[in-house]
Amino acid sequence: GRYHEERVAASLSDLVFGQVFPQLVRGIAAEAPDAPLQDVREAALVLLYRLLFILYAEDRSLLPVRDARYDDYGLREKVRGDVRQRKDRGDVFSDQAARYWSTIDDLCRAIDGGDSSIGLPPYNGGLFDRERTPLLADIRLRDDLMADVIDALSFEQGPGGRRYINFRDLSVQQLGSIYERLLEHEVVDQEGVIAVRPNLFARKGSGSYYTPDDLVGLIIRETLDPLVQRRMGAFADMVAELEAGAGMEDRRVARLRLADPAERLLELKICDPAMGSGHFLVSLVDYLADQVINAMAEAEAAIEGYVSPLSERIEIIRTTILANAEERGWTVNEDQLDDRHIIRRMVLKRCVYGVDKNPMAVELAKVALWLHTFTVGAPLSFIDHHLRCGDSLFGSWVRSGIDKASAQGSPLLLHGPITRATSAAASMQAIEGLTDAEIAEAHRSADIFEGVKDMTSALDAFLSLVHAFDWLDIRGREDRAALHAFFDGQFGDPINLALGRGEIVNGRPEARRFAEFLEQARMLVAEERFLNWQVVFPGVWSDWQSNRLQGGFDAVIGNPPWDRMKLQQVEWFALRRRDIAMAQRASDRTRMIADLRAAGDPLAEDFEKASDRAEASVRVARASGDYPLLSGGDVNLYSLFVERAMAIVKSDGMIGLLTPSGIASDKTAARFFQGVATEGRLKALYDFENRRTRFDAQPFFPDVDSRFKFCAFVASPAPTPEAARCAFFLQDISEIENPDRCFPLSAEDFARVNPNTGTAPIFRTRRDADLTTAIYGRLPVLVDRSGGGEVKAWPVKYATMFHMTNDSGLFRTRRELEDDEGAYPTGGNRFGSPSGDWVPLYEGKMVQAYDHRAASVVVNAENQHRPAQPMPATAEQHGNPDWLPDPQFWVAERETTFPEASFLLAFKDVTATTNIRSMIAAFIPQAGVGNTLPIILNEAMETLDASTASVMLANLNAMSFDFVARQKIQGQHLNWFIVEQLPVVPPDRYDAVSFGQKTAGEIVREAVLELTYTAHDMAPFARDMGHVDDAGEVRPPFVWDDERRLRLRAKLDALYFHLYGVTDRDDVRYVYSTFPIVERQETAEYGSYRSRDLCLAYMNALAAGNPDAVIDL
Repeated sequence: GRYHEERVAASLSDLVFGQVFPQLVRGIAAEAPDAPLQDVREAALVLLYRLLFILYAEDRSLLPVRDARYDDYGLREKVRGDVRQRKDRGDVFSDQAARYWSTIDDLCRAIDGGDSSIGLPPYNGGLFDRERTPLLADIRLRDDLMADVIDALSFEQGPGGRRYINFRDLSVQQLGSIYERLLEHEVVDQEGVIAVRPNLFARKGSGSYYTPDDLVGLIIRETLDPLVQRRMGAFADMVAELEAGAGMEDRRVARLRLADPAERLLELKICDPAMGSGHFLVSLVDYLADQVINAMAEAEAAIEGYVSPLSERIEIIRTTILANAEERGWTVNEDQLDDRHIIRRMVLKRCVYGVDKNPMAVELAKVALWLHTFTVGAPLSFIDHHLRCGDSLFGSWVRSGIDKASAQGSPLLLHGPITRATSAAASMQAIEGLTDAEIAEAHRSADIFEGVKDMTSALDAFLSLVHAFDWLDIRGREDRAALHAFFDGQFGDPINLALGRGEIVNGRPEARRFAEFLEQARMLVAEERFLNWQVVFPGVWSDWQSNRLQGGFDAVIGNPPWDRMKLQQVEWFALRRRDIAMAQRASDRTRMIADLRAAGDPLAEDFEKASDRAEASVRVARASGDYPLLSGGDVNLYSLFVERAMAIVKSDGMIGLLTPSGIASDKTAARFFQGVATEGRLKALYDFENRRTRFDAQPFFPDVDSRFKFCAFVASPAPTPEAARCAFFLQDISEIENPDRCFPLSAEDFARVNPNTGTAPIFRTRRDADLTTAIYGRLPVLVDRSGGGEVKAWPVKYATMFHMTNDSGLFRTRRELEDDEGAYPTGGNRFGSPSGDWVPLYEGKMVQAYDHRAASVVVNAENQHRPAQPMPATAEQHGNPDWLPDPQFWVAERETTFPEASFLLAFKDVTATTNIRSMIAAFIPQAGVGNTLPIILNEAMETLDASTASVMLANLNAMSFDFVARQKIQGQHLNWFIVEQLPVVPPDRYDAVSFGQKTAGEIVREAVLELTYTAHDMAPFARDMGHVDDAGEVRPPFVWDDERRLRLRAKLDALYFHLYGVTDRDDVRYVYSTFPIVERQETAEYGSYRSRDLCLAYMNALAAGNPDAVIDL
């Protein structure tokens, strides 16, 4: 089943990555010691792709394994079977002979050119073309090496011994994922030893890149179903129109054929701009083939006697294949020539478009698509015209190139190249019209495409070069003059120079300066592989010189990279120098990198180049104008892909992408999402948790944090009156069919619950939506900017003190304090030193609700991603009013510049809706505070007075407040833009509302004082609250009593349910049910959900006017 498939694929992936690929690399390098290592790497990958193709094709009987003539020439018996027998016997394989290599090499020749004597048609396609990888034609790999390779790919060790890996049981999508992790690795010579390592621009370690099939299917269906229905509807309308009218039969049929839905579906152009191994495209082929078959059947059933023109074309292709097979003696199974097989080939040739920056990923996608659309007797389809190598995010539009040339005084420079390039559209159409049913047609497709590349090469090269100049950021007056001289033709024909033809003429200084630019720009073009969309896909766009894009794809689908563009030091060095990655502080890493540079270590140069290139990409993305809405903040690649997708799709097209849920919730995405959601352009938003605990299943993405959330984002440039279908916190695709989990949200709904940003709420159920919107109808948000101004329910501001990364040079561990600063403990968790006093640096992990002493911080240096972990305080420690937690770091008191206060109101920034609680706030003593623990101050950026701060703290920690907060938090941070859009009880309500003889404010302040003042270091807060004796001395701290604290918090929750207008007891029970971890913990400890039951009891007591009632539960 699926589990077996995933397990085998994962095992194969580890073997290929850790054993097979390095073996092949070393073997090829040994056989061709003078070959460039890049050629060695490419040859090893191509050889792996060929073996993948053959193993899969043999196990699926796509090659003539049932024909006895094939037995002596295939891999199954001649190589795989022989290796198994000899391995089982413990034989030693020859380190001189190359018998296995000869068999593999001969079989590759036969697959490429055909061999009628063994029943094998020519499949061509390029994968087996000896001229494309000449290194493999010039070497022979020994039997001992090839035996290990074949054995690793063919057999696995199971409980009962070695078992045959049947590739028939693996999907093409899984096979692609096995090889994808190799693509960011390079071959290097390390002091005479050939090794494989991450390449310069590899961002992080290899892991599972596989997108589960059900998520791929969801994206494809949600994105393409509307396009299919539109074409089916147009045909139905035509049928109805013709049935209602009169006219000659042949003319009616002609009109129907023009509107034939199957033919119209084959005109769709669908692109995956980050295709990787082609997973989405493989599934797309299946989806579209099925839709075409259904369209043919429905059309032919709609009118008696009507035959789809596609039916006729399919029959011609089938007849051609069978005739060729009979004439040449090829082995063909007619069962593999059904309509679906043939239609899949047509879909692949005509509808499928893909782009990837990595050239070997493009080749891998071709292999996957060829295997999936393999038609016995027909050559592999020519697909180079639609699968292109390049960076989908960077390149030039033709209009931009014209404008840049015009700005330099050369408005007609591109006239000739544009004219020639636009004429390539007809040639692309001719390629798409060829069926490749026989080898001559496949060769014809390749020949025509060579002409296309020739027609577009001049414009493509020039646009890429000009875009590279943007990356170089040419600014100085002399530099700009040199650039102007280039456009003016003073150094030779600019087009020829872009094409790499000719030399720079003119010996002036600016010519030498430009020569430097040209060399750097050409290197950028080669390494970054800029993609100029209009030129690479002629025919997809029209009127290239227009100020607005005309045309585009009908749909854009995929799962783009989720990596931040800024180079992440920890991830980058984790692949190369783990000790640097494991440094406890950013300042330590900076010092270690400086040491590398001082020592002349080449790794320092690699890091600087990778870092500079990443910074340049961010700068260009922001300056280009292509990403006006999603290039702010810490830019993530996925966000640029979303904006790019909206640009390259037709005005009435659809995009469907799998992205982090931040696309709908992050502040940096707010302008984009607000426009999409509030203008009716959002079609569907399905938000998923990576964890799948409700279904007892593995996470969707095992190598990603289980708490991480992602979404299926489906939208269009064109608005519709229909509300978007939305669902949140899904753990399985099936939940979308549950009407309580998946429901429509209108543009007004988005605006109501997030008035400032218009970002998406995350209602798990319709009841969540009803409760939340009702609360918003009763209470103001903390800060409302929807009217253009700023209306505050509370006069507060948000602040952070120390950034845990940027300010890390100011921090000291305890050992550094004592060893380097000569520090000594002065009481509590503070130190003195010759240079001044040192105070603890509080972090979010140290606090819990009403508890500034929740945990100390301990460091495990071996934990790369989260070395600093909280160690919860024990009951004994909590009961000791003198005990204080130990932080990870201390900071000089002189650096804590604001505010002058005895205590601070703070809340935890790092959180999640899947945690025990999401909003966690507390008072902390004056100290250093890290940015994971933001503080709330008054308008003057001073600490709030104790009375005001107390009611605000209680509001933040209230269950009702947390319930609403959970409808907003998409990621793992409780950002201030979320907090300020949450409904709060306004200040005047605390004195206006009474429960018996006490106001709401009095009840709150009494409880907050007792919950907070449990240690001596919070005595200043107690003093400010008036908790003093007759002599004016602060009273002793309250005794830490878990039972008492549980009751006080339950009373506060009950009070805030009243203030929030949530008084229906079933609604209160429901709110508590959305905190399942709290329920589990309390049920395990008390035998019931005690805080809920206490809260319900206190709600009745408050309603009865008895706030001091003793609840007996």
